Amino acid sequence: MKYLNQKKYLILAGIICGLVAMLLANYGNPKNMAICVACFIRDTAGALGLHRASKVQYVRPEIIGIVLGALIISLSTREFKSVGGSSPMIRFLLGVMMIIGALVFLGCP
Repeated sequence: MKYLNQKKYLILAGIICGLVAMLLANYGNPKNMAICVACFIRDTAGALGLHRASKVQYVRPEIIGIVLGALIISLSTREFKSVGGSSPMIRFLLGVMMIIGALVFLGCP
């Protein structure tokens, strides 16, 4: 997989991913959503039955595609390694505050 390290292939992959994200946002998602991690987590929580807001209780296909695509490419390039980070509780709390802020203030990028 030597070609994955060349700059032109990385740029081409970024352009393709951007175009696919635009198509998903235009044809597959509700009008106010595109690629948003906070919305993904909210929708996944609804699909698992952790809340009862019926409009956001579904598994979005982008989540499955992003997770499986990242796993497949990391396994095929032999770059997959499971590591732990330092101070997981602080990271968790900062992540919770970021997601709550994004959902409350509609600050999704």
